Amino acid sequence: MRSTAFQRLLESMDKLSMAQIERLSDALKAARSRRAGLEVLEKARPVACRHCGSVKVVRNGHRGELQRYLCRDCGKASNAATGTPLARLRRRETFEAYARCLAKGFTVRQAAKACSVSVSTAHRWRLRFLENVVEHQPKALSGLLEVDETYFRISHKGSRSLPRPPRHRGGGEGTGSGRKASEWAPVLVGRLRGQMYTTDKLLTRVTAAEVTRALRDVVRRGQTVVCTDGGSAFLSLEKDLGVPAKSLVVGFDGHVMDGVYHVQSANSHHERLKTWVNRKLRGVATKNLPLYLAWMRLRTWGAEPRDILASALGKQVINL
Repeated sequence: MRSTAFQRLLESMDKLSMAQIERLSDALKAARSRRAGLEVLEKARPVACRHCGSVKVVRNGHRGELQRYLCRDCGKASNAATGTPLARLRRRETFEAYARCLAKGFTVRQAAKACSVSVSTAHRWRLRFLENVVEHQPKALSGLLEVDETYFRISHKGSRSLPRPPRHRGGGEGTGSGRKASEWAPVLVGRLRGQMYTTDKLLTRVTAAEVTRALRDVVRRGQTVVCTDGGSAFLSLEKDLGVPAKSLVVGFDGHVMDGVYHVQSANSHHERLKTWVNRKLRGVATKNLPLYLAWMRLRTWGAEPRDILASALGKQVINL
């Protein structure tokens, strides 16, 4: 808007009725939300061509309110969303509002209503927004890291064909203490004592090799102490990771060993995670479970909507 037109708008404010002021206030809030989402996208503008990696990139107009960039070497155009899961999604001005819904842990229908989009669009956006976040795990943590596993029943939610007979009301063979391993998906969770950092990984099986692979980049030699329960998959962590490891057996050591070592913070995270996924979200497909683990991790870190939007573009915004 030109400065003269803006000045005329300011001068007319005293002439507005209360109803007009309310309408103007609502319009300004909507415009602010649209501009905030586009601003985050623009801050992620490419420093190099998204196609060939050349740094000879110049501005080349706008499309859909986003700045376009032209590569002098390959001649291809790109914008801030090119090459990311958010590419080719429409209504970018609503992204910031949707990121706010993710920060609050909204269901698909709640997010669809808040952003005035269809339920299918809200679900598709959820998967796109969380795709890059799966790999945003903490690295080289210092302190006492509590590690324990939990289990989610394998779900083929949304699939048009099932590899097994359908279960009725979630029951069937494999419930309780006699559950079959093939019916459950193990999730490894590490929780740094007294910190917001959480690491998680969907495993195929709880074995020493898989646990070691999941924790290798998380621990730091000389600065991390790993605390686990007495599971056989955790017994060789001290040798495999090269860090001190404390293993307690509740039946022998009690819930706390030496007044310090326990896995209650990890178990508390398990409870919050499973309550949120199984009760509020009504369960998720196992193939999408890593995305929901990443979503819970963002909420645990206290990520703001701008952080969530930047994470969707591939930027690891949490200082790890």
